[in-house]
Amino acid sequence: MNKAIKTLVATVVFMASSVAMAGDGKVAVLDVQEAILSTNAAKAEMKSFESRSDVAKMISDAEKLKKDIIALRGDVEKGGSGAQEKQKTIEFKQADFELIVRKLNAERQAAGKKLMDSIGPRLEGAVKSIVEAEGIGLLLDRKAAIHADPAFDITARVTEKLNASGKK
Repeated sequence: MNKAIKTLVATVVFMASSVAMAGDGKVAVLDVQEAILSTNAAKAEMKSFESRSDVAKMISDAEKLKKDIIALRGDVEKGGSGAQEKQKTIEFKQADFELIVRKLNAERQAAGKKLMDSIGPRLEGAVKSIVEAEGIGLLLDRKAAIHADPAFDITARVTEKLNASGKK
């Protein structure tokens, strides 16, 4: 998902730079990832994702493994008999935990890519219309700015446009 977001940011910045070369204009910042993740579509997609039975089971299993690992580590720190056996159990549970986390991350990335594919084309249009309407001559990724007054941030307006274009 990060690669897709970076590509969209580059596209948006490129579009804005062509406007900047045209003359004087305002400067603005945009957090593309936040704009997309704040949309109604993204929130619904994440809710749907987390309510899937396979995902809910993986989350539940991961939480249980984490609790077990913490409890076993406490037992190992106390010492006593069976500490080595408990340490091996921790290692097995840790491996299971990491596998589940990797699977969850892969599923999240797939869901994120699907979301980006559906919202990406609308994002370009939303940004372009705001850039043109407000006479923005330079648009920067908000994360690249050392400081930006909130008045320069168009992230919420982009989210609003995306939400509005999603209803059509």
